[in-house]
Amino acid sequence: MRDCEKLSIPGSKKEHDFTNSKTVMIYLQNLHKQFGPKIIFKNVNFHLRPGERVGLVGENGTGKTTLFRIIMKTESSDSGKIIFRKGAQAATLEQELNAYNGSVLERVISGNISLRTIRQEMDKLEQKMGSEPTSETTTSNYGKLQYQFEQLNGYELEPRACAILSGLGFSDKKIKKPLNEFSGGWRMRVEMARLLLQNPDILLLDEPTNHFDLKSVEWLEGFLKNYDGSLLLISHDRRFLNNLVTRIIELDRGILTAYSGNYNDFERLKKEREAQLLSESVNQQKRITEIERFIERFRAKNTKATQVQSRIKMLNKMERIETMTDTKTVGFRFPQPVRTGRISMELDKIDKSYGDNIVYQNFSIRIDRGWKVALVGENGAGKSTLMKLLAGIISHDSGKIQPGHNVTRSYYAQHLADALDPKKTVLESMDELSHNLSRTRLRTILGSFLFSGDNVNKKVSVLSGGERSRLSLARMLASPSSLLLLDEPTNHLDMRSCEVLSAALADYEGTLCIISHDRYFLDGFVNRVWEVNRGSVREYIGNYSEYENSKTQELEIELSSPTISIRKPSASYFQKNNERKRLEAENRNIKHQALKPLRSNLKKIETQLEKVLTEKTIIENKLANSVIYEPRNKAQLLETLSSQTELANDEKNLTEEWNSLSSQIEEYESSSTPKN
Repeated sequence: MRDCEKLSIPGSKKEHDFTNSKTVMIYLQNLHKQFGPKIIFKNVNFHLRPGERVGLVGENGTGKTTLFRIIMKTESSDSGKIIFRKGAQAATLEQELNAYNGSVLERVISGNISLRTIRQEMDKLEQKMGSEPTSETTTSNYGKLQYQFEQLNGYELEPRACAILSGLGFSDKKIKKPLNEFSGGWRMRVEMARLLLQNPDILLLDEPTNHFDLKSVEWLEGFLKNYDGSLLLISHDRRFLNNLVTRIIELDRGILTAYSGNYNDFERLKKEREAQLLSESVNQQKRITEIERFIERFRAKNTKATQVQSRIKMLNKMERIETMTDTKTVGFRFPQPVRTGRISMELDKIDKSYGDNIVYQNFSIRIDRGWKVALVGENGAGKSTLMKLLAGIISHDSGKIQPGHNVTRSYYAQHLADALDPKKTVLESMDELSHNLSRTRLRTILGSFLFSGDNVNKKVSVLSGGERSRLSLARMLASPSSLLLLDEPTNHLDMRSCEVLSAALADYEGTLCIISHDRYFLDGFVNRVWEVNRGSVREYIGNYSEYENSKTQELEIELSSPTISIRKPSASYFQKNNERKRLEAENRNIKHQALKPLRSNLKKIETQLEKVLTEKTIIENKLANSVIYEPRNKAQLLETLSSQTELANDEKNLTEEWNSLSSQIEEYESSSTPKN
């Protein structure tokens, strides 16, 4: 298989029988799906090999989840076939959470129907043998059932279920609790445990990490690495994909294209393919133009009729080369918050309990201006409580929480997206919080979060969960507070939206505190990691990868010196750390001084451009009125046309100047060291 190719039917055009094949687990043949005028799949062909791990990627709305549903036969295609290897069992994570009266453990074990049936029969016979004299027939039947149960590893089922649940963040106490006491996110983890315990031949996972914390994501990643079956995975988590998959398939405008390797390989190969397609498209267009000129020139000449008809047929048969969808993000700098005092937020001797559960006691911590902090730790360690205390969402029992001078706060959690006004359009929803920004700039911000064209006029009521999340984040960044508090902002975002958000947060000059399970995303902007553990916080300087390295080093020291429980940093560590921070501050200051006049000029240009565009609209409205073309208004018409020409020239010059300044700013911002 080439590095990059359109997925095609293996072998000749003759139909193959894949049900008994040892090289294919699932085979999709000529799948076609359409919703009204929108084509979701166009003659899609795909085969999943035994033990293969494949990532399915594509922008939101391209049809990835629909493809999963068609494979699992919960939705039908318009045409085409889905062929499974004979006897192969496929399973996917159920999104609908039904009521269940049993415990967490009972729900997980209930996934294996065969074992459950045998166990129920054994229980009946045990009750019978305990209440009446045992016959040989009863003893014989019980022995047979017991043998079957052993052969199916039934006695290992409960320990395996407990191990999986533990990896997904359930304590021994939670495992025994009734399932209906848990929130939707926790119940999704139970469904994942149930699915993993079944150990099917084929796993189809659609954004499996959305309800997980970092530790659970890492555990799931390790579990899937050791999974022997075939895996088809949808995920926006780049690092998760990089560590798991060996092939990427991209769904783009109804076509599946395959790329060998992980997500990083996919990005590289896609750029190469894009350049190749563009070159082929340009050459094809030149050829088409030549043929069209020949047809036009000799259409009327009888002596050339045969050649003209031949070329017309050639044009009709020619398959047009489609270039790839342009997924470049909009080049735009988000607004920045007002400058605040050195301290953004300070917690002093805080106590916080939920009934008998003491989360924080005599707890103090401070977050300074410019810090971008990731909160990490096990479930129940107190991350969300700390985030909500910082946001003022929940009250503390005692102590003092003091925002710094001029500090304003914004809090994002996924459920808050449901609080948007459903009667407003996307653009109106943006406008209600950002009166200081022009409609042009609001549209630019919305474009960054994939709301373009007529999509900005959609009512909030018809938006999907992912679209509402993107709109909530766009609103927050359009008018940012000086302290942003974000709880799992990437859930239901696609890869492109994650990249936009990461770039915006890297550029953000305020203070940030975030909880996220996406390790690659965090690496893009955080400069501190706070490890939360049962009412205490330990700080690590650097991004998430540097935090992981520090934890690895600590573990190595603990293993080599069991008596040492705490690693004390040396004096040289503090010296190097202070020097690094000094250089970082110096570089930031130099860069800021260089960027300040450029940003000021850019703002002036944007104001002028907005004014020109407004005047141009007024002129165009005048020219759209038929009255101005009457003979008596000839002088007014000439003056208006002259103004239109001047404004068009002004728009062109200002746009060129805006592009030049934007490029300079982008060059400065992307450089690791300031320019002299």
